[in-house]
Amino acid sequence: MSGFSLIELTAVLVVLGILLAIAAPRLDAGRGVRELGFTEQVLSDLRFAQRRADADRCEVRVAVSSAAVTISQRSALCSGPFNRPVAAIGADGMSIGSSAPEGMSLSASPAVFYFDRAGRAVDSVGGSPVDVVITVGVRQIDLTGATGYASY
Repeated sequence: MSGFSLIELTAVLVVLGILLAIAAPRLDAGRGVRELGFTEQVLSDLRFAQRRADADRCEVRVAVSSAAVTISQRSALCSGPFNRPVAAIGADGMSIGSSAPEGMSLSASPAVFYFDRAGRAVDSVGGSPVDVVITVGVRQIDLTGATGYASY
C-alpha cells in the first residue's frame, strides 16, 4: 500500500504551521503603515486648522465621517456658512482634510466640532470647550478642548 504515514503528515503540518506563523503578520504590514500615515495626516490637519482659527480669529469647522475628515471655514472669513475648504499655505489651492484609505475605519466623538477664535475645540460656534476623540483604525487621536492640543 502506498500513502503517507502519520509521522510524515504531522511533519508537513508542523512545517506549514511554522511558515504561516512567520508569514501571516507580514501580510497585514502594509495596512499598519497606511493607518499610521493617515493618523499622522489627520493629526497634522487638525493642528493646522487650530492654528488657522487662531491666526484668522475666525472659527474653523471639523467634520469627521466614516470616510473622511472635512475642514472648512466660513464663506466670508468670519461670517456665512462653513462652505470654504481651509487651504494649506503655499499649496496652490490645495485644501487640508483627508479621505480615509479604503477599508480603514474612521470615527469621532463628537463627529462635528469647531476651533474657536482662540484655537480651542468647542462643541458649537460660541460653544463650550469639548474634548474630542478621533479613532483611526486601532489608533486614537485625543484633542483637548480647553487648549486645542491634539496628540495620539
